[in-house]
This record gives sequence, C-alpha cells and structure tokens, in this order.
Amino acid sequence: MTPPNPSDRLKTSLSVLIALAATTAALVSWQASRVGIQAAAADSAALAAGLDEASTEFWISADIFSNLTDAREFLVHRENAKAINEEYLHNPNVPAHWQYEWQSEMIRARARRAQLFTDFLKTDGDHPVFEDRRYRETTRAQAATEKAVDPTPFLARATERRQEARRLVELNALFTLAIFVFTIVLKTDIRRKTLWTAAGAALYLIGAGIAVVRILF
Repeated sequence: MTPPNPSDRLKTSLSVLIALAATTAALVSWQASRVGIQAAAADSAALAAGLDEASTEFWISADIFSNLTDAREFLVHRENAKAINEEYLHNPNVPAHWQYEWQSEMIRARARRAQLFTDFLKTDGDHPVFEDRRYRETTRAQAATEKAVDPTPFLARATERRQEARRLVELNALFTLAIFVFTIVLKTDIRRKTLWTAAGAALYLIGAGIAVVRILF
C-alpha cells in the first residue's frame, strides 16, 4: 500500500482549514447581524420612549398651568368676595344687589378650588399654593411605572449593540486573511508551505478565540 503523499495531506488540510475559516466567518457575520437587529430594536424602543416622554411632559405641563390658573382665579374671586363683604360692613347703605355679587364671587371661588388637585396644595398664610414641582416629579414617577418615559437606557443599549456588531464584523478581517494565506499556500508553489499554513492557522485561531469571548461573554 502506497503511503499518502505529504503534499496531498497538506492540500487536504488546507481545504479543510479554508472551509472551517469560511464557516466561522459566516457564523460570526450571522451573530453580528443578530446584534445589529437588537440595536435597531433598542433604537425603536428609544423613539417610543421619547414620544411617551414628550406626551407625558405635555400633559403634566398642561395640568400645572391649569392648576396654577385655577389657584390664581380662586384667590381673585375670594378676595373680591371679601372686599364686597367688607364694603357692606363699613357702609350698610351700599346697593342691595351687593349680596348677589358677593355670592357670585364665592361661587366662582368655590368652582375654581374644586378644580384644583388638592393633594398638591399647600397653604402659604391663608393662600393655597399649588406645588407644581412636586406634582411634576410625582406624576412623572407614576407614568414611569406604566410605560417607558426615558429613552436614555435604550439609546445606551443601542450604542452598545452597534459597537458589538462592529467589533464582530471587524473579526472577519482575520478570517479573510487566514483564508487568503491558505489559498496562496494551496494554489501556488510558495516556499515554506508549512510555515505559512501555521501562520494562517494562527490568524484563524486568534479570530475564533476573540469571537468566542465576545459572543459568550
């Protein structure tokens, strides 16, 4: 039986190494594609969170404006009612319709106060003051328990995923170079084929090792 030709064994080994490097490069590219999809999903989530944040801030600002307006109008009507009452007490000869005007101002004052978010009212002297800052913080925190209103974490994840995908794609340079070396050794009469094959194998092993670490860890 004729023993295998060393040259034939090397050609077979090179063919296997080329196929192995090409397959590994394809798997790394597939993983990079998956990571890229995750980055795109994070971008979409960041956009949705940004829209929810803007919507939440709009309604919070609208509520604050409404409550500040109601608090101011309440004070105006209440002070008007006090002024009308004091005018009568000091001058009983005022027109008889003073009581109607006093009642009208009191009704307007009560109506305005009824529209206020009383949980966020504090008293400054005898004047009710709407705590707009506390309302904003509390309402935003409540909204955050129901939906994402901060795009920052999603943007950070998208950036991280894109960087990871780019690093994986960059590894294909090592696999491509390894395949190039194997092909040169296989198809040409270059000297020191074993040494060149070892160099190509080293490139492949370095790339494969880095890929395993980046994918699994």
